[in-house]
Amino acid sequence: MTLSTSCIGTAPKLFPAEHINGLSIKKATPFHARKIVDFFRRFEETSFCDWQDEGLLKGLLGTEHTYCYVAENQTGTIVGAVAGGLMGTRGTINHMAVEPDYRQSRIGTSLANSILSDFRQHGIRRVFLFVENDNTQALSFWQKQGFLQTRGEITCEVDL
Repeated sequence: MTLSTSCIGTAPKLFPAEHINGLSIKKATPFHARKIVDFFRRFEETSFCDWQDEGLLKGLLGTEHTYCYVAENQTGTIVGAVAGGLMGTRGTINHMAVEPDYRQSRIGTSLANSILSDFRQHGIRRVFLFVENDNTQALSFWQKQGFLQTRGEITCEVDL
């Protein structure tokens, strides 16, 4: 199902590296590409495709239209990540995951706020994302972030 939210309102103030529950939330760089790919591939619900590899992500992370944040523990292990970017006049959140042991500790909310802040700063006023129909935990999380299920849309895609 498709969810959408309006990015109207005041963006939360973020610092280059935010700390929450002993973790560092920071903007990902091309240096993080391999670790992000490995991280997302561990979560079936992120729908991270085989063709989404380190080279592709490294290139995307070097552009101004890709937004990606990671939550790292003290050893530099990624325990949460969110990735998205600009799609015309809208923003899209393509992938998000948080390690099960770190869920319910505001890591997901901090990651979501970080990427939504980037969208606001670039004038984006609507963001969308996709949630698998049976992923009720993700649907509940995104609804708490202000996303609403869109009505009357059918999602179509093709691999090139």
